Amino acid sequence: MISDEDKNRVRAATDLVDLVQETVPLKPRGQDLWGCCPFHGEKTPSFHVIPATQVWHCFGCGKGGDCFTYVMERENLSFPEAIRYLADRAGIEIHDSYDGGNRGTKRTRLMDVCDATAAFYHTQLMRGHDGRAREYFASRGMGAEVCRRYRLGFAPGHEALVRHLGEAGFTAQEMIDANVAVKRGRGLADRFFDRVMFPIFDERGRCIAFGGRVMGDGQPKYLNTAETAIFHKKRNLYGFNWAKQHIVSDARAVVVEGYTDAIACYEAGIGNVVATLGTALTEQHVKTLTRFSKQIIYLFDGDAAGQKAAERAIQFIEQSSVDLRCVVLPDNMDPMEFLTARGGDALRALLDDAEPLMDFVFGKLAERSDVSTPAGRTKALDEACRLIYPLRASYLIDSYYMQIADRLRLDVDTVRSAAQEVFRAVRSEESTARRREQARESAGAASAWDRTTASPAGGARGSSGASGALPTVRDDGEDVDVPYDYVPLDAYEGVAPAEPEDAHGYSAFGFQGSVDASAPAAPAVVLTDLERRALAGERELLTLLTSSPDAFRPFADRITEIDWVDPRHEAIAWAVLATPEGTSPADVMNAVLAVCPEAPQLVSSGLISSTSSHSTETNIEFLIDTLELYTVQRRLREAQAQLRQGRGLSHEERRELTIKATRYAARQRELHKAVGGIADPFRTE
Repeated sequence: MISDEDKNRVRAATDLVDLVQETVPLKPRGQDLWGCCPFHGEKTPSFHVIPATQVWHCFGCGKGGDCFTYVMERENLSFPEAIRYLADRAGIEIHDSYDGGNRGTKRTRLMDVCDATAAFYHTQLMRGHDGRAREYFASRGMGAEVCRRYRLGFAPGHEALVRHLGEAGFTAQEMIDANVAVKRGRGLADRFFDRVMFPIFDERGRCIAFGGRVMGDGQPKYLNTAETAIFHKKRNLYGFNWAKQHIVSDARAVVVEGYTDAIACYEAGIGNVVATLGTALTEQHVKTLTRFSKQIIYLFDGDAAGQKAAERAIQFIEQSSVDLRCVVLPDNMDPMEFLTARGGDALRALLDDAEPLMDFVFGKLAERSDVSTPAGRTKALDEACRLIYPLRASYLIDSYYMQIADRLRLDVDTVRSAAQEVFRAVRSEESTARRREQARESAGAASAWDRTTASPAGGARGSSGASGALPTVRDDGEDVDVPYDYVPLDAYEGVAPAEPEDAHGYSAFGFQGSVDASAPAAPAVVLTDLERRALAGERELLTLLTSSPDAFRPFADRITEIDWVDPRHEAIAWAVLATPEGTSPADVMNAVLAVCPEAPQLVSSGLISSTSSHSTETNIEFLIDTLELYTVQRRLREAQAQLRQGRGLSHEERRELTIKATRYAARQRELHKAVGGIADPFRTE
């Protein structure tokens, strides 16, 4: 319990104005100071501090209080934790007793252990007989001044640290609690051995932990302090003590993945940089950084691990109104390599052009899959929907659907429908994983209860025929209906489709088909509405083309303008047109079968020749106009999507895209007029 005397000492030593101005710029207005509230997003200041009474209030969110309540809100602390936080800030030692213990004293002692350890390691580096660590740092451009500036060190091992700390008056338990030593037999051993050392400091610059790196090929390559009473790797950040003021002045924080990367940035004059401590970016990291800046740039190595880290960070994209961005360095370079090769100005330019995290992740999904094909789009769509699963309750979810649709050349309704299916699948997977974990825990508990005699759990194991095997858990996923806009994946990989050839929906111009409910549900390819219409139109065209090949030859140039949905259809069309004029339909089919064995199923579903009262030439023009219309509409949508996404487009690229979109729109109007001028050839009355 903290005494009232200690609480009043801490309050008297804390200037609320200085405390608030660590993260919030304040401007005088009359007797008070005003700024934008750090606890809710706003552009017009409604947060004020009254210096005379040392209190604050926000008229926007209604929160207010003194220095303690301010720190409780800002740091997400309890009242006693807020008092300790401000006591540490003011350099006041408080007597916080609980069950006879003294919490403040213990924390202080652990920090003293870490500080003495850092001094010992630094001395070993700078003055020790073993020069390998000095050579290691020098080979990476870190001379004596850099080593002094960041208190870098060397851990010799052989219990040298334990002896040094013991002589300095620290107990064995204090060394263990600070995780600088470990129990070994009846004595203690140094935790870090034969490693270069990077002290880790808290926000106020006090040493709280260490990171060690081997100088050769040993494992593990990096070794950090374990969780202690003063160090939490999911909360602390390397270099935050140096970067804090730069983050405030630059209005952005840069996150890297290694100590040397952070130091290289500092030495290049980029001070607003912190490094994670062996973990991906966590929720607590985001909360810490957004106290000082609403923009966080994740700076990744140009490898797959960096891209995965970017995808994991999506879950934080809506927290605290944070603007999450990322930069992936070229040629698989890490920040230190990039700075050595190209310099600080080149890195600043990349940071200035940092891409919004969501745009980057969706763009990489599109790059990993061939989104020009339905199969590739389906794979990318599934991955994209899984990525936004943590954001499924967001009020911005429709904007994410729009971004996915633009990237993958799909319509928004298709993405929305697919997302619901994927979300259900993920929920089912999570439920199954939980049941399996519960089963493991139950099996473990049963095994601990009785390892030698039969038990209910043991009987279950025995029935499975393997001692220690886990009970089987049923994967009762939800039954999901097959969406009407799915067709089998093998239809796009040269394998005969499992469903009837006419199961592709209904077009605005009368192309008809029926959906076979027995068609397999997986794997499946999602098609846009335009692609479904075009697919049915392609099959109408093929039916007429194979029966009247010579009538199509004058239209060969126009057929080249069609973007075919099914590549087999295109192969069939060109096989027909490659036959000599006068070739009989039977010989045409032989030529078609040579390139597509499934041709009989694909070219037999057309209805136009039996329902239309128009001439063959008119029907041909109608079909080609219609398929070109669908092609132009798809190209127009793609151009519009590129313009919407085009943050990185140059002026000339944007101009060319705009001209292209205008031409597509004009051609679309011409084709609408041409198609609309022909009476419906599918009318059966």
